[in-house]
Formats: sequence, structure tokens, C-alpha cells
Amino acid sequence: MGTRAGLRGERRRVLRGLRTRRLLPATVLLVAAAFGFLGWTIAPTGHSSGNASVGAGATKTGASTTLTGDGGTGLAGQIGRSGRTGPAAGRPTTAPASAAPNSGGSSGGGARPTVAPAATSGPFPSGINAGTLTKANEWAAFRGRPVDVVVAYTERGSWNDIIHSWIGADPEHFSTFPGSWVVSVPLFPDSGPQQGNLSSCAAGAYDPDWRAFGAALVAKGRGSSFVRLGWEFNGSWFAWSATDPTDWMSCFRHASSAIRATDPSVRIDWNFNAHSSAGIDAFNLYPGDAYVDVIGVDSYDEYPPSDDAQSFSSQCHGTDGLCVGIAFARAHHKLFSVPEWGVVATNDTAAGANAGGDNPVYIQQMYQTFEQNRDILAYESYFNDSTAGNVHSSLDDPDENPASAREYAQLW
Repeated sequence: MGTRAGLRGERRRVLRGLRTRRLLPATVLLVAAAFGFLGWTIAPTGHSSGNASVGAGATKTGASTTLTGDGGTGLAGQIGRSGRTGPAAGRPTTAPASAAPNSGGSSGGGARPTVAPAATSGPFPSGINAGTLTKANEWAAFRGRPVDVVVAYTERGSWNDIIHSWIGADPEHFSTFPGSWVVSVPLFPDSGPQQGNLSSCAAGAYDPDWRAFGAALVAKGRGSSFVRLGWEFNGSWFAWSATDPTDWMSCFRHASSAIRATDPSVRIDWNFNAHSSAGIDAFNLYPGDAYVDVIGVDSYDEYPPSDDAQSFSSQCHGTDGLCVGIAFARAHHKLFSVPEWGVVATNDTAAGANAGGDNPVYIQQMYQTFEQNRDILAYESYFNDSTAGNVHSSLDDPDENPASAREYAQLW
């Protein structure tokens, strides 16, 4: 769970979030039992998995890290996160037995995801939340590895802001970026004369706008972009929060179908917030395999923090945890993504003592989780932010978390 403030002129909004599960077919249960017997897990156990490069022996890609652009000033930093609350009382804290963990290999039943992950020259697709090419290049230089994806956010005040967004307006804003775009869009404008609502969306009122959005991506030569459609819907901080589950799922289905009508190559990311507290069960809001390509999980080191490998595994497999999301993706033959993740400071943040601070253990464990599940990882993107009152996750420019920054630069 958490918060973010978009690239939309306003700085930061308060966030939070939650979820549950659905039963899987008997065949998947058998697969789950087999994996359990073999002792396979999604999360790292604190030891090297053999194929995970963790610790002093890890190496980085030697490819060039600079991307092409015009060097313009661009927009200010992307999003903010602050004002979180802890898990709601009385909610389950363990992953359901129906979520079958798997540390590698093919998805359950041998089926493969129907879309491709982001292209990469490294062990798995990796990127950064950024508003300009300059920032993306700085991140690449910091870690010594090219940026494969940029996670960006449209403005949210009108359909024109969403359809004809700043993303791709010029080279500094990623028109010539050689990697993949991850476009974060609301389900409808959240302010101004065109402010929308779930019920109208559920009735298909915005279908023409979403068809125009898909056509605009194609016109920019970015039809295969990942689209985070109505991200963090299981929180209470966005206008598209799933306060009415029936309307929300119908809204998502309409938007997804309309985008695909004009952009059949688009990759739709159904993106929930880990360990949220808004009383909304993310997995009860799954719109169906026909409308989703990627299972996205935003997961930060808070509520609870990961002090060691055991506590990381516990929260990862806990309510709305990253590992539960990965298991869900495998069961549904989907890719998974982590569009936002990062350390969280204990000072000047809403989490306070519920955050891990400068925590290289968390960085290491996230790397291992990505490495061990890279066969279905669409992309991961670090949230590098130093905004006052936000999460203070920044590892570079400025380096607010030196131990975590060293660990990240070494591993990536």
C-alpha cells in the first residue's frame, strides 16, 4: 500500500490498499501440492538459489548505459508516496493454499503467458520511474546498466491529458527511448469538467475515449506499451478506487477491451498495491484473464519492513504480498510486474517505525525474488524519490540510503 503524487503538476497524493483470493482448479491444487512437497518457494530463503547472483560475487551488465534524447529540461519528478496506514485489523495474514508457489520453470499446467516481457540485455527487464530521459540516463549511469523500461504517469485532469499525454512528446520525454514504455493511466479523469465516475465507466460511457487512447499509442509507434490501467485500485486514495466491486470490474473490462480494439498489441497491467489497508480485496476484483496480460504488484519496505530473509519471506507470502501476486500470475499463466518498489525511511514518512529505513537486506531479497522468477517477470521498476514527507526511497541524486544504494548498484 502507499501513496504517489503524479507528473501532473500536483505533487503527491495519499495512498493505501488490500485483497483476498479465489479457488483454483483441482489440477492447479495438485501442482501446488507437488511444489510444496519439493520445497520450492517463490521468495528467497536467505541462501543463494544457484541462479541468483547476490552479494559480493554479483556482477553488472557491461553494456552502454546512455540512452538517446535531446537533453531538454523535461517534467519534474514522477510520483510521490506518503501517508500510508498499517494493515487493517482482523484481516488474514497468510497466503491462501490455492496460490501455488513456483520458483521457476513454466507456468502451471505448462501454459505460457501470451505476451512477451520487456526486452533486456540483463538477467531480467529492469527500469525506473522517471519523468525525463535525463533522469533515466542518470539512473543507468548510477547502476552501470541500461534502463529497459520507464514507468510514467499521464496527467489526470481531462481526456485530452490522458489520450494525448506528455509521454512521447519529444526525445526528452521518451519519444526516442529505445526501451519499453509503462504508461500509468486513471480509469477516467479525476478532476475538472470531465471528472468521471465508476458507474459511467461501467456502462461503457468512456469506451470512445479509450479507443482514442489506444489509437494514440499506435500513432506514436508505442502500441506494445504496458498500460497500468487504474493502478492501485485496492486503495482508497484514487477516484477509481474499487468502492463498488461490480462497477469497478465492469469499468476495467470496458477500458481494456476498448484500448485493444484500436491497439491489439497493448499489454494490460492489472496492478494492485501490496499490504494495503483500505478494506478492498484485490483478488476479488480480478476482471478475468481475457482482460489482463500482466499481474502488477507495487511493494515497498513497510507495513511490515523486512529486517531479515525470514521477515521478507513472511511479508512476501502475506496478505496481498508480492509472492502471492507471483503465484497468482503463474496460476493464471500471466507475466508479473513490480512497477513500484523501494526502501522507505523511518523519518519524515507516514510509515515511521513501520518502515525498514536504509535496508540493504530488502534490496537483496527483492533482487533474488526477481531473479528466481525471471521466467515470468515482465519488468520491475525502482521508485527513486526524495520528496519531503514521502517515502524517501532515493538511492541516487540524492543518495538518501547509502547502504541500500551500494547493494543495488552492486547487484544490478
